[in-house]
Amino acid sequence: MMGETPIKTARRLSRRTDQHRCLQCGRKIRTEKHHVAGRNHDPEFTAALCQACHAQATELLRKADVDMRYTPNSVERVRRSLKGTAVFLWTLAEALWRWAEALKQIE
Repeated sequence: MMGETPIKTARRLSRRTDQHRCLQCGRKIRTEKHHVAGRNHDPEFTAALCQACHAQATELLRKADVDMRYTPNSVERVRRSLKGTAVFLWTLAEALWRWAEALKQIE
């Protein structure tokens, strides 16, 4: 929301998770934890996605050639984490664009 503080934004997104809503498609359906940056790279950074969106996110990571396997090299782990996060943010941006376009039809 425009003018919303980061805390309010975090609360709003958290409510979505509490309501079992997919962060990308918004459907109220059983959600799974998607490890945005990779479970091996940043296990705490998760997003609630429905099974379909989670499968799509995982496939996009494969297509982008983002290696999610553990590596002892900390610089490489950060690089992989950043690439995984970038792929997720790209898909989230596309979802936001679709929602904005859908609102045009309501006017």
